[in-house]
Amino acid sequence: MTINIEEIYAFLAEVGAVKKSKFHPESDFVKELGIEGDDFSEIIECFAEKYGVDMRKYRWYFHHGEEGWNLGALFIKPPYAQVQRIAVTPSILLQAAITKKWPQSHPEHKIVEGRPDITLNNILFVSPVVIGILVWAAYKFGII
Repeated sequence: MTINIEEIYAFLAEVGAVKKSKFHPESDFVKELGIEGDDFSEIIECFAEKYGVDMRKYRWYFHHGEEGWNLGALFIKPPYAQVQRIAVTPSILLQAAITKKWPQSHPEHKIVEGRPDITLNNILFVSPVVIGILVWAAYKFGII
């Protein structure tokens, strides 16, 4: 069975909750369709599974950001802010479905190891809670 662009549109409409009429071969998922963060990730995961696409060369941070507000990102750039975004379109998915591998290459790049932005979030949000519990315990047990 030959995979065509209409099948890709139908897949995207089903898993992405975007009307099929909004698609054209070069529809940019982020800019035109508003697919971002977890929704983008879920679509790509479902796509790779359904069409048996080898995603080892895929780097999410080139294609979309994350959901939610990231306080740490105000101080330390998250991975997607360290590279220039590369659009994903239905025609790219069609190519991937036909060849069974991710067709886009990513430029040479270096991103900060780990997720220091998330670590900073944890410090900023967890530390006050821990301090509060310690102060409460000290007060409760008559230490202060």
